[in-house]
Amino acid sequence: MYDDIIARPGENGAEDELLTVHSKDVAELAPALCGDDLRRLASIIGRLHDFGKATTYFQHHVRGKPVKDVRSTYHARLGAFAAFHVLNECGYDDRDCLAGLLSILRHHGRLPDAAEQLVKTTKAECAGEDSAYLASQLSDIEDGEDRTAVANELLQSASGGTVSWDSFRDAMREEEIYDRVLDLVGEAKGDIKALVLLVEPSPDSLPDALYDRTVRLWSVLTFADKTCSAGLGDDRRLRPEALELDDLEDAIEAKRRGLSPPPKFAEHDTDLGGDASDEATLNQLREGIRRHVKENARAFADRDDHVATLTLPTGLGKTFTGITAAYTIRDETRHEELGEQHAPRVIYALPYTSIIEQTREVFENALNADPFGRAFTVHHYLSDTVTYPSIAELESIPDQATDDSAYFNASRFAESWRSGTVLTTFVQLFESLTGPTNARGLKLPALHDAVIILDEPQTLPKEWWPAIRYLIDLLITEYNAHIVSMTATQPSLFDDAPFDVSSLLSASGRSAPPIERAAFDAVSRTTYEVDESIPVDERTGNVDYCSHTTAGTRLVEAITGNDTNTSALAVCNTIESASTLTTATTAAATAAGARTKHIGAVYRSTLDELSTSQPAAESVSVEVLDQEPDTSDLAVAVLEKLGFEATAKSTEGVTDWTWRYSGPSDRLLVGEFSSRYRPRDRRVLVTVATVIARSTQPFAFVSTQAVEAGVDISFSAVFRDLAPLDSLVQAAGRCNRSFEWGLTGGDVTIWSLGPTEDSAEPPANYIYPQAELTKVRRILDELCEMRGSRTVPDTAVETDAIPAYFDWVAAENEADVEDRELTHALETCQGEVLARRSLIDSGYETRDVIVAHTPVERRAIERLTELLSENSHEQAAGFELLNHLSGLRVSVPLKSLEGVTTITRIDGRPLNDPEGVNVLTTTRTGNGQFYDLADGGLRITDLISDRFSI
Repeated sequence: MYDDIIARPGENGAEDELLTVHSKDVAELAPALCGDDLRRLASIIGRLHDFGKATTYFQHHVRGKPVKDVRSTYHARLGAFAAFHVLNECGYDDRDCLAGLLSILRHHGRLPDAAEQLVKTTKAECAGEDSAYLASQLSDIEDGEDRTAVANELLQSASGGTVSWDSFRDAMREEEIYDRVLDLVGEAKGDIKALVLLVEPSPDSLPDALYDRTVRLWSVLTFADKTCSAGLGDDRRLRPEALELDDLEDAIEAKRRGLSPPPKFAEHDTDLGGDASDEATLNQLREGIRRHVKENARAFADRDDHVATLTLPTGLGKTFTGITAAYTIRDETRHEELGEQHAPRVIYALPYTSIIEQTREVFENALNADPFGRAFTVHHYLSDTVTYPSIAELESIPDQATDDSAYFNASRFAESWRSGTVLTTFVQLFESLTGPTNARGLKLPALHDAVIILDEPQTLPKEWWPAIRYLIDLLITEYNAHIVSMTATQPSLFDDAPFDVSSLLSASGRSAPPIERAAFDAVSRTTYEVDESIPVDERTGNVDYCSHTTAGTRLVEAITGNDTNTSALAVCNTIESASTLTTATTAAATAAGARTKHIGAVYRSTLDELSTSQPAAESVSVEVLDQEPDTSDLAVAVLEKLGFEATAKSTEGVTDWTWRYSGPSDRLLVGEFSSRYRPRDRRVLVTVATVIARSTQPFAFVSTQAVEAGVDISFSAVFRDLAPLDSLVQAAGRCNRSFEWGLTGGDVTIWSLGPTEDSAEPPANYIYPQAELTKVRRILDELCEMRGSRTVPDTAVETDAIPAYFDWVAAENEADVEDRELTHALETCQGEVLARRSLIDSGYETRDVIVAHTPVERRAIERLTELLSENSHEQAAGFELLNHLSGLRVSVPLKSLEGVTTITRIDGRPLNDPEGVNVLTTTRTGNGQFYDLADGGLRITDLISDRFSI
């Protein structure tokens, strides 16, 4: 009887998929993806999500037969009201009833503004407006015995026999269901039927935490629906594999071979002891802290609190300690998924795409992680640069069905975070929780019981902090997640949060144990010099800015003034500022009689020589790409060209070898670094710069903020343009990082650079709010006045100035109306409002450009274009190749590419085509070309490099 009622036709000779079968499959998979508290609810919406497909209209449509009114083929709306009725009859509370309704209503699109959408839809159906079609669908089902039988089976199965077709039909026709919905989401009360046209949306009257429950339920449904539609419901890739903490322990022990057991610490310790400038002692301190945190992580996992901080200064092994804590919490947490016991996932979130590759190496080297396996996923950029045919348009028609099978196969499992460990960005994590697209929502079921590391959370936009607190609470209450906030400059992000916060340096759950301060005191690496360009003239409000020309001269003086402190890092706020300072430094060095050499120019020639020496390959594959010169080979060749000789090699990396400089004595080396360099090139440049910085060869390295987080590099001096205080501390973390110049041997200068020749404002003003910069100036000036000196120790900045700064930030957020509007949208389930907000400034939407420089890379681009072309039948191979080319990607602001003629679409489509693979490519590389390793990387005219990029 049911053979004619299908969910979708079979492909390539396969049998049609019956509606009852598909509904049963989704009803079984959806509960298996969520916790015990949601299993029954997920099963109900899974059973009824395609209820509207039982109509003749849809059955004709799905078979390619003409239908007079296409709206009558839409199926989500009828299923949504059916689920609302079943949930209401089964005794679910108002929140769950509305969450079920909304989840099905938009299971092919984004979540709506709940009150507005439900009032609009319900009033239209009650009044029989042109946009109404449920009455005709009900009549159509009633008029067919087979359709009635299918509808009755779905309702009976979903409700456990409580609701039948007859009872649902009557409740709809008598408008009981509409009345109930309007009573929950509208302002009018009493006799709704008489006042239906006067009902207005009332978002503030919605049940508490409706958005929280809805986004969780909706994401489970969309993932289960697409997975079953693609025939992947039992695919092994749904089940995660885990990286093992034992592998990290073994890697650490291998490095510690020959050392005695590390010291044991307690949370009340006020002195860690030892001389951190001694490498062996420092390693003992690092391991002692790591083991201390590991034990506390076990205690944390056993407590009811779900948010912990890990506040450690630069130099104490924060990354290894954080990973240890996360995996320890994971191993102590019970997690059931898909009917089996699994270790819950670890989500490692970072602020910038540019440092994902650097952190990826930690996992690959220390935990033997395979980024293409089931245990580890590096979530790059594909989900936001790949738009699959017709998906964007259909999301604007949320009641319509998409081709779920093609959609899910193309987006692939990496986009749904099914691996045991996921390395991603803050944007991907928090925007997937905040008004996500249908595609982004696929990853949310993976967050159940997850351990989430927020690495450098102070970099989250301050205006988002109230919303971040809300989302953290959502992760706790809906997903039972554990959160670790890891940084040297812990922000007041969680002040006044509705959850408890403890420190992983405490076994008892204290939020700020004495050992935290002791850790900072033990590894005091630098002193800060607050430049005369920082104070504001209280009478005139003027600032005596430091010009880029003067800054260049001071850089040269800093690295040529003595025989030991010969390396300096200058961190600028914009690409243009960094380029201007590089030019000024080169000019100042030349004027001082030095011969300059740009390490990027030497790297460019080295890359050309080594690449052209590779044997030509007829076709390009992943294996051929892997034969290209690696980071170590390139770095060694560059260093040798610069005049360095390895006098002692080890089994460790190039940076651990012993190097001697034997080049010209009057040479001064210069380098640049920013997110406009390809990840492959950044790795080489950092390796080369690390070796030079530790030598006695004068070296100036000019960078944007890209160097501030995740880059393990150390200089004897750091100069930082004015920025938020936490950014200043991050930059200082690249100074005397491992006590190469002794305790407090690093010099950090905070200055305020003036406008470049082509700009009207100082660089900092393009990036940060003026009020914030003014506050930082005053905090630093007050600190200097309090100490009676323009020179202050790093501990004073990190433990005194930083808390004062974050207290000010919290107070500013409390007073910011826009911040409250974002949180209010979460509280009132306004999905469309949330979708318009982003962690990235909307004025700086980015695009990815694959830069092909070597002959093999250029052939790879040609092959990739073939694989990803519109008519290609090998797109899966194309996506695999694209993933392996991630080291050639540069993310740049979209507006800066306007009018650029040296780029093309990787899939051969026009640049403005909304479909296809929206990744760009260029082969214009070399001296003076669009991509020049000796001139800042990708050469575009935009002033500002986005701090948050996908």
